[in-house]
Amino acid sequence: MNKIFSEIGALVRLALPVSLAQLSLVGMTATDVLIAGNASTVDLAGMNLGANTWNMIALFFMGVGFATQPLVANRFGAGDDAGIKEQMQQSMWLCLLMGVVCFISIGIAAWVLGQLTFEAEMRAIAVDYLLVMSLCAVPFCLQPALRGTLEGMNFTPVVFAINFSAFLLNIPLDYVLVNGLYGFPRLGGVGCAWATVILVWLMASFMLIGLWSHRKIKHRRLFEEFKRPQRESIQRTWRLGFPIGLAVFLELSMFCGAGMLIALFGPIEASAHAVAITIASISFMLYTGLAQGVTIRASQFLGAVRPRRALYTVKVGISFNLIIATVVCASFLLFNRQIVVLFTSDPNVVALAVTLLYFGAAFQLGDSLQVAVVYALRAYQDTVSPPKIMFVGFFIVGLPLGVWLAFYAGVPALEASKGLWLGMVSSLFLVGFLLLRQLKRMVDGFDPKDFEAEDMRA
Repeated sequence: MNKIFSEIGALVRLALPVSLAQLSLVGMTATDVLIAGNASTVDLAGMNLGANTWNMIALFFMGVGFATQPLVANRFGAGDDAGIKEQMQQSMWLCLLMGVVCFISIGIAAWVLGQLTFEAEMRAIAVDYLLVMSLCAVPFCLQPALRGTLEGMNFTPVVFAINFSAFLLNIPLDYVLVNGLYGFPRLGGVGCAWATVILVWLMASFMLIGLWSHRKIKHRRLFEEFKRPQRESIQRTWRLGFPIGLAVFLELSMFCGAGMLIALFGPIEASAHAVAITIASISFMLYTGLAQGVTIRASQFLGAVRPRRALYTVKVGISFNLIIATVVCASFLLFNRQIVVLFTSDPNVVALAVTLLYFGAAFQLGDSLQVAVVYALRAYQDTVSPPKIMFVGFFIVGLPLGVWLAFYAGVPALEASKGLWLGMVSSLFLVGFLLLRQLKRMVDGFDPKDFEAEDMRA
């Protein structure tokens, strides 16, 4: 038992700043929803439609850079300082390219969205939101290379400090730009996009400064003799990162796609979904932060050729994630109305969002399981399996089930947004169990005889 608590303590020390950093990011989204929702229901619905489209596209390109974290952590565990420097520099080149392609893709998406048959005012807000957000595509996609390097070397508090500062600044920026105070024009939901653009540039800048000048990092001289793009290194990062980006895209395509389908039912349904999914996303960041801690710690153990310790970290991390999810699930069931009214005062939106949070309670268990296992697989550098499993779970099972319930089944309790939420919940559980089976296969691939003499101390 002491060994378990010791491992949990080590994970929490590493993962707590990561979780808080993730919560700071989703806190920015929650602030957007809260302030836009209090401006008007249409502002909230339009902002959410634009944000869903942005997330579905931009997080794919950003996801490619997520390979940096386990690759740097592996080299850090092996004591390979030159490898850390090379990985960061080549990841930056790859992420800069992803940022340029992302900028172009968002512009195309804004044009396509403008041609679709959403409610006119909501659609106009969403298009303007996307065009503004495209201005931060490059630093947004660069961040994983910078952040992944910091986190892979255990400098997670630096990332938290930057993200938390951005969260605090986002509150007054949103409030001023959305409502048009102190001489600024009233921008409504689009004001949230302008606030995000400013903060993304600042966050990327301060991560660069941290890697350049932090007293515990600057001796590594990570930016000296900055090499030109190296084909072999970039290809290695791409091979690991592309499936991560694809997995992020598939997951968000279902969630954001569901949000866009729900928008077809009008601003009330769209706003209730925005509130409920934002609340669910806050807890998701807890699971993601802990899961990233597992990736970092397990990758470091694998880099040091200590696979048993890596496996123990994975088991404890997944179990602890499920315990946290159980507590969150209970809080959603007990306090759903009290939570929802923090985000909107529209009684129709409140009533529907409260109902959706019952689905959101079950959502927690499936979501925590699948994200914990996805990040565990990253430590073993298996990024190919998750997108295959997610495609089956989300697009063969979850989304078709949700669409059938929402549009065609005619079940009164499961029409519109409620049907799509049931489809999402069902797919999360399916994906979680299939990923768990894949993780067992990966672990079983290690021959225990090769590691009989491995040190098992914490």
